[in-house]
Amino acid sequence: MASSVRYRRRISTLLASALVAVGLTTLQGGPSATAAVQTVGDPTAAQALRTVAQFKGEWDSPPTVLSNGETVDAPLMGNGDVGVAVGGSIDDQTFYLGKNDFFSTATNGIEPLGRIVLAVPGLAGAGHHVVQNIARAQVEGTYTLGNQTLSSRSWVSATENLFVTTLRLSGSHAQDATVTVQDGLGKTPSTSSSKGVLDSDVQAGTTDAPGNPHARIATSVRGTTVRPAGNRISLTLEPGVTYTLAAAIQSSHDTPRYQSVAHATAAALTRTELAKLYTAHESWWRAYWSRSFVQIPDQAVEKSWYGSLYLLGSVSRAGKYAPGLWGNWTTGPMNWYGDYHANYNYEAAFYPALSTNHVAQMGNYDDPILDWMPRGKAKAAAAGYKGVLYPVGISPNGTSAADDLYNQKSDAVNFASDMVMKYEYTRSASYARKVLPYLQQVGLFWQDYLTWDAATGTYNIENDAPQEGGVYPQTNSILSLGLVHLLFQGLIDMSQDLHVNASLVPTWQHIDSHLAPLPTMTRNGQTVFRQTSEGSGWVTDGNDVAVQAVYPGLQVGLNSSADLLATARNTVEQLNNWHSDNSPATLYAAGAMVGYNPSTLMEELRSEATAYSYPNMAVHHYGGGIENLNVTTSGLDEMLLQSAQHDIKVFPNWPTDSNAKFGGLLAYGNFEVSSSIRNNAVEYARITSRSGGNLTFTNPWPGKSLEYYANGVHKGTLSGTTVKLRTSVGETIDFAPASTTEATIQHQLSQPAESATSSALTTGFETGQPQPTWTDTVDNVDTHGDGNYGITGLCCGLTGPQATLRTGEQAHTGDTSLMYSGRADGGPYDHAYMQVYGFNGAPLTVRGDTTLSYWIFPQSNATTPWVDAGSDNSTCVAVDLVFTDGSNLRDSGATDQSGNGIHAARQCGHLTPDTWNQVTVKLGTVRAGQSISKVLLGFDRSGATGGYRGYVDDLRIG
Repeated sequence: MASSVRYRRRISTLLASALVAVGLTTLQGGPSATAAVQTVGDPTAAQALRTVAQFKGEWDSPPTVLSNGETVDAPLMGNGDVGVAVGGSIDDQTFYLGKNDFFSTATNGIEPLGRIVLAVPGLAGAGHHVVQNIARAQVEGTYTLGNQTLSSRSWVSATENLFVTTLRLSGSHAQDATVTVQDGLGKTPSTSSSKGVLDSDVQAGTTDAPGNPHARIATSVRGTTVRPAGNRISLTLEPGVTYTLAAAIQSSHDTPRYQSVAHATAAALTRTELAKLYTAHESWWRAYWSRSFVQIPDQAVEKSWYGSLYLLGSVSRAGKYAPGLWGNWTTGPMNWYGDYHANYNYEAAFYPALSTNHVAQMGNYDDPILDWMPRGKAKAAAAGYKGVLYPVGISPNGTSAADDLYNQKSDAVNFASDMVMKYEYTRSASYARKVLPYLQQVGLFWQDYLTWDAATGTYNIENDAPQEGGVYPQTNSILSLGLVHLLFQGLIDMSQDLHVNASLVPTWQHIDSHLAPLPTMTRNGQTVFRQTSEGSGWVTDGNDVAVQAVYPGLQVGLNSSADLLATARNTVEQLNNWHSDNSPATLYAAGAMVGYNPSTLMEELRSEATAYSYPNMAVHHYGGGIENLNVTTSGLDEMLLQSAQHDIKVFPNWPTDSNAKFGGLLAYGNFEVSSSIRNNAVEYARITSRSGGNLTFTNPWPGKSLEYYANGVHKGTLSGTTVKLRTSVGETIDFAPASTTEATIQHQLSQPAESATSSALTTGFETGQPQPTWTDTVDNVDTHGDGNYGITGLCCGLTGPQATLRTGEQAHTGDTSLMYSGRADGGPYDHAYMQVYGFNGAPLTVRGDTTLSYWIFPQSNATTPWVDAGSDNSTCVAVDLVFTDGSNLRDSGATDQSGNGIHAARQCGHLTPDTWNQVTVKLGTVRAGQSISKVLLGFDRSGATGGYRGYVDDLRIG
């Protein structure tokens, strides 16, 4: 069994000396020894604001996914409480209003709050162009019909519960318009009007149960005389005049005077007051964006990172109700009640706030969990245990819409994961005091629930299903093992730092050091993690439970043993659940933490950012809402920066030949970290200590010494694999390669990341040569979901086509080649395009003289029984290229040295079976000046039947 004990060294036990380095450490005069820099500039804000301004969501037609009870594809706005989704064309445009506190007491599920319908019927059929401007947190619309254009700008105030839309018409004549206010289901609410304000009163759900929240939508239009009647305001839009539609929203949870407060707010909205509110709105978002940034070559992934942060800032805010499964964008009845699901969904939505340095967005996370403690204690007592026991789904104020355990005991400890992580990131004593009572109750449950096995000297977890509904026996769930470790490690750290619970710490330490090992098994010849030691083994259902002891359990990282890391990487590889319904929110971070192939991680993140994202930048998978805010954010952050083992590592798992930069990311210990990598070398690492305390930093220049600056003053030259320092509050530490001046570091900090390209790929697939980014992976990104039609596994239980390395079978040179195989079913479009290499970090530039060449060995029945006698299917294969503009080689018209089209279907019959054929293509004649982002291997033959198999070797582009 693999050990489950991670490398851990508590900050409080680090050496208290001013500086200790592992290995030979020296302090001496350096390049800046005589020049003290008094001011250390921080360019994070400027870099962040410049970078985020590049990214927008765009629509040229109205959204279509609006009422399926899940993530919508509409333009989105929000202030952490009120959320607005925009649907429809300008002749019938609906603003769907949601609010995080609008949980019905009848169902304990989230309910839509209301709708505002803006209709300009004279512009029916107008051109539609809408932009979601995430830098300014607003949605901008342009609607053109003939010589008339209506422009709009919509925003939800960052500081008030106020939705605003300004309208301005250009052209030759006026247009009649109406503004209709509806309840959350599109029905007419109770209304009244006074002083130009239309007041509409709504409630959560259809049943007025005790305590059911009510709300008022107070709507006004400035810039003209309005004509309210019923639930509608009629007005006339004159060309050249600016009109402002504003809706103040207050619920009975906000204030018992919600009706009068909403009305007064809408009535007092003068032009001056609106300008002040907009200035405050912009200021809030500028401060939000200024906290951190990333700059990487893959613009799709970078955009997804910023888009996820925009949605996080829109959906959650301290002092407000926490967002449920779908956030505050509720357009109708929402699936799973839109509640707080404990078995990863609720937790995952908040993880990205930590590493991205937006911890304030977690300010409401704990509230519903702590409110549930009385029921949690009662539930544990009813089951015969101490402490607290939580169900799979809870709702606000100690309620629940899904009060069932599903035989999982891990829900309460799953909730605890964010709390422990937040403390480890921030080292906030006040936060520790807030959550310790809950964490102690969770710990008390596990102290009571665990069973001691004297024969093995381990604590075991009995009858605890890793997935919903697993039946007895379910022993030592790997999910619970990881989370229970994390819980007790957090309890120990918090208690020792606060100097409390001295009598309890030894018990917690004993449990942490004696929990049963993470269960393992053999699968496909590899050691992988098993879901339980007895019960669920390897389950292929789209979950990544088998690796969740890595993340969010944080029990395996780059400082762990080689065997444990290999098991974790094998598990990630064999899960292959990059785009399943339930894995992406945690699998990418887990893969990065254990050093899984970074090129593969980046390519799969690109798929998430393109094929699995809406124009509003929401990553979407069935059953997963705002949990997917953690896909790109933590996935990318763990590639750029790791610290969970209390050891800061910059670019710990980054693709080669990929320049990148980040600033202001948060590390364990409340350290803000900035760094840059160029030409495969880290340029610097800046670490600002926000809480003081001890810093452990892995030298990113192995075998080399580094310069050490504190607050701009040179402190000496260090050497060793790990540096340990005691820091003071607010101190800024700069590390850089030996002989680097502070002035150079400041200059590098202020520059954007430099783009990187390469011009050649040469590989025979041998050890030490460039290895494929993927194994047996169909390309459904650049083929737009059409990477495989009619192709199944060749034989032997294979589930699909193959493109994988084989050693000792057939090779043109060396011992290794790329084997391909599949079986066609006679369909009209039989084909399979397999991903081989990805270059999103540094695309290959095509020059005028660039050539593609490779050797291919297509097999017939003479050399493999899996190809039918007389079949030449194996010759219908070709290396294909995808370019950064989305085009491909196969459809470019390019030909090989014999004049045959390089499309796989055009190679049929032109290759000689059972021997090595060389294929060359002059790329420069068809694609000079473009860049290659991906290498594919394609089989393509309409109507083909039977198997195909062969080998490719000695691939060269250059």
